[in-house]
Amino acid sequence: MQAEIDINKLFTESIIEGLRNTLGESCMQAVLHRLNLAKHADKPSDFHASLYSIFNQGAIVLEKMIVKELYRRLNMVYEERDDFNLEESVNVAKRIVMMKILVP
Repeated sequence: MQAEIDINKLFTESIIEGLRNTLGESCMQAVLHRLNLAKHADKPSDFHASLYSIFNQGAIVLEKMIVKELYRRLNMVYEERDDFNLEESVNVAKRIVMMKILVP
C-alpha cells in the first residue's frame, strides 16, 4: 500500500513540475488553481478530463511532459508513442514500482 501512496505523490509532484517546466510558474499556478489536484493523484483519467477542458488537444503535450517527469523520477525510459494515453502511462509506472517492491 505504501507504494501506491508513493506513486501518487510522485504523480502529483510530476504534474506540478511538468506544468512548471512547460508553462512557467505563473501559468502553472493558474492551472493548478483551476484544478483540484488532490483528487487527481489516483485518477489520471479525471486529471486528463480536467486538463483537456482547459487546453483541448494541447493537454496531450502537457501530459507527455508530466509523464516524462514521472518516468525521470522513477529512473524509467520514456518512449514517445503516437497512441499516447496518460492513464496507461501512469499505470505502467505503477506496475513497475510494484514489481520493484515485490522483487527487490
